[in-house]
Amino acid sequence: MTHSLHRKGTKEDLKSDYVILAMRAAGIHDTTPEVKERARQKLLRIGEIMGQHKPTNIMMDRLQRFSPAITASFDNIKPVKQVLQVLKQEVLGISIVVSGLISEIQKAVKDVGLQMHTVHLSLGVFGKKELLPSEKILELTTMCGHHCVSPQSVTHYVEQIKKNKINIDAAAQELAKPCVCGIVNPTRVRQILSELLA
Repeated sequence: MTHSLHRKGTKEDLKSDYVILAMRAAGIHDTTPEVKERARQKLLRIGEIMGQHKPTNIMMDRLQRFSPAITASFDNIKPVKQVLQVLKQEVLGISIVVSGLISEIQKAVKDVGLQMHTVHLSLGVFGKKELLPSEKILELTTMCGHHCVSPQSVTHYVEQIKKNKINIDAAAQELAKPCVCGIVNPTRVRQILSELLA
């Protein structure tokens, strides 16, 4: 399963929120130092490809150098489709996970001439949901699967914007910053902040 699975929002909201995750396979891409290095070079190439297609956010460069995965977020399906097209042509042999609206991803995959291997669905949240922040704040905080964007930070930046101490674009960038994986989508953060300010 992927840590980008539990993103919240309406279908319309989620049309501007996609994540690509590339990950080497344990037991395959790490059997010897040479194999591990080849896989690392392939991951770096994938990061380069993602970076060429205007991600809204991407894993920090210094993490890309040693991480077994590389991630990026996009604010529409078109660049996701372009990344998949290039990856198909290059045949790098690294697992690719795309998170977002399944109907949009299915169409993109089909258009590129690929087949989906697996589909993961979030079954929702169980337990004492009354202890959770508002749905709108959850839409923002669930963009970071490691929960590095706290509800308190969201509330803080909403207040700072109201007091004209920071503008909405800068606040969106600040809220995305703790997510070193690069899967918090600043475009969507700006939209959610606008709604919280309304």
